[in-house]
Formats: sequence, structure tokens, C-alpha cells
Amino acid sequence: MLRAYLTTLPLLFASAAAVAFALPRPAQAADQRISGPYTHDNLTIFLVHGASSQGPVPLTLEEALERGSVKVHETGSVGELEIENEGEEAVFVHAGDIVKGGQQDRVVTASLIMKSKSGRLPLAVFCVESGRWAARGDEDKATFASAKDMLPTREAKLAMRSAYTVVAESPVAPPVSEAEGRAISQAIDNEAARAEAGARNETAGIDIRRVNPAWPRDSQERAPASPQAEVWRSVSNIQAALSSKLGAKVTAEESETSLQLALESEKLAKAQQVYIDALKSAGEKEPDVVGYVFAVNGRINSGDIYASNALFRKLWPKLLKAAVTEAIGAEKALPKALDPTVGAVNEFLAAPVAAKPSERLSIDGQVVETREADAALDFATKSASGDTIHRNVLARH
Repeated sequence: MLRAYLTTLPLLFASAAAVAFALPRPAQAADQRISGPYTHDNLTIFLVHGASSQGPVPLTLEEALERGSVKVHETGSVGELEIENEGEEAVFVHAGDIVKGGQQDRVVTASLIMKSKSGRLPLAVFCVESGRWAARGDEDKATFASAKDMLPTREAKLAMRSAYTVVAESPVAPPVSEAEGRAISQAIDNEAARAEAGARNETAGIDIRRVNPAWPRDSQERAPASPQAEVWRSVSNIQAALSSKLGAKVTAEESETSLQLALESEKLAKAQQVYIDALKSAGEKEPDVVGYVFAVNGRINSGDIYASNALFRKLWPKLLKAAVTEAIGAEKALPKALDPTVGAVNEFLAAPVAAKPSERLSIDGQVVETREADAALDFATKSASGDTIHRNVLARH
């Protein structure tokens, strides 16, 4: 099995011994069953049923921030924050959690569980608010106050996860100063256009690849756009699509580039509620639901599976809200695919399992295991003993 130390995108995990949260092994996936479909308009949900792990259920990052037991700190580096669990309970941090505040809103790269009294640890992130590198209103630019939403676009998730699909070692990028941060933020905004013109991924002498140090460091390398630029393109696209579908701007005057502020739009909330009212109860009826898969316009989008029903239930409102947001912003004019079946969902989840896994080794023996298939990418956050904390499968279409 291929392993590489993750020196470029720091991940955080607590040891299985330190966190009283038993986790099922991937081999048990064969024992899972799929139910559904549950459909509203262009969004279809399938539920994954299976055995739950035993033991205390960790807090979500949203819960921990609300309680004040977790602190997320700005570092002056676009791609890395620091996180500390000061509480007595373990905390589950979800890939795609958007943390609001600091000098720019960010999105968490990989799922992890933090043990209690963890001390400050590095947290790999991407930027989801360009152009700002200072306090916003009366927010504290040194910390992040909330994590109420998840990244609502498959394209951005694929871009964010792209660093895990090629195993390579490279040095940790040095911290970015405040002045460099502003310039990098502007460079992110301009990078797509520059790349299309054949320009290097650099602006004002600052290497844009420092935003994602996993990017090739040879100055002669060329790429259409960095993963960070792809995240930004996807954020811009979903903001524009939502505004178009809702007939009103979802962006906020305080920061038009902030994805989080766009997700707080009252107009969007009203549109989301119709879907949520129709679908939320489906995920709450049975005690053995441990995950879900969703399709937009008949095309399977992605799925998430967790260690227990209790953890899934905590996350379900945010997961569904993100899926609903993606469905609202989807281009319905495209030819609709055939509605997926339970068999198709089973095939989607099974396809990457046969692929050779690669692992990014982190501190304390924890790993993110990646499997690549033609149709899907599979990311599993695992404990040191090999137990699965969270499995995320993304369609590549």
C-alpha cells in the first residue's frame, strides 16, 4: 500500500485511544443497504443503512464553536489555520465545513476527530472569500466564530480534494505575510483568466502555488489553474447560479465574494426550506441510517457515510442544506438523466473499492485513504487502527 507523509497540507487527527469512539471497518460496507429514492423537484436522496459504532458521539465543529470549547485561529497563511479543542469532549471536523471570520472565510480540507485538550494544531483549508485580508465589520480578524454551513458544490469539493489524488512529498510552504495575503487573494481572482492566456501562475512576483503547496514547485511547470483557483471558480459559479435562479443577488454588500454570506441570503433560505420540508424527515425515520447519496437532475453527485447513526443525525441538517443549495443552483436546462436506482447507487459506492488505495500519512498514525475510479473518487478518513471515521465519494462526471 502506497503511503506518503502529508507535509504540504497538514491534517489533524486524534488517536483512536484518545477518542472514545469506536469505528467500523470498510469491509463492513458489504453489509450496508440502500433505501430510497426520496425526491423533491430536481433533488433525489438515497439513504445508506448499516451498523453503528458504540461509544460517545463527538461534537460537531458547529456545536463546539457555539459552546466555545473549540477555537479556530488565523495564522496569516491562506492555506492553513490553527485549531484547538479546549473542551472535555472529542470534536468531529467535517471536510467542507466553512469557518466564518478571520481575514478570509475558509473551508476545511479533510475530516478529522480532535481529542479533548488537544493544544493548537494545524488545519488545512482553502479560501472561500477572495479580496479580503482584514477584519470584516466587527468580526475578530484573529479567530473564526462559526461553522454553520458546508461547501455546496461538487466541483469545488473535487478541486479541494485534488491534492490527495497524487501522492507526492514537497516542503511545507512558509507563512504568508498580510501584504502577501492581499496580493495572493487578488491573484486568485485573476488566475483563471491569466491561465487561459497562457500566463504563469504568478502575480506581482508572488507564487500563487504557495496557496496550495502541493502544487508542483518547479517554476517551469504550467497548469490550467491551481486547486485554489478552481475552488474560487466554483464558488463564483454557484453564487451566480443562485442569484440567477432566485431572481435576486445572494451576495452580501459586506463582502460580495464571501460564499458564507451568500449562503445566509434570506431569499435562498426560503427556497431551501421547500426542499428541506419535503426531504428532511426521510433521514430521521430509521435508527440505522449512517449516510446518504444524492443526485441532482438525475445524476449522482456524491455521498457521505459515517461511523454511526448518531453522528449522521447531527450532521444531516447541514448535509441536506448543502445538497439543496446545489440543486437550486443547478442548470435545469441540461438534459435530465434517468432517475438513478438503488442498484446504480450501490455501483457508485462500490466502484472505487477495487481501486488500489493511496494514503496520506498524518500525525498520530492517522490517514486519508484515496481510491480513484473512472466514475468516482473515494476519500476515507481513518484512525490509526484502520477504522473509518468518514467516507466521502464524489462523482467525476
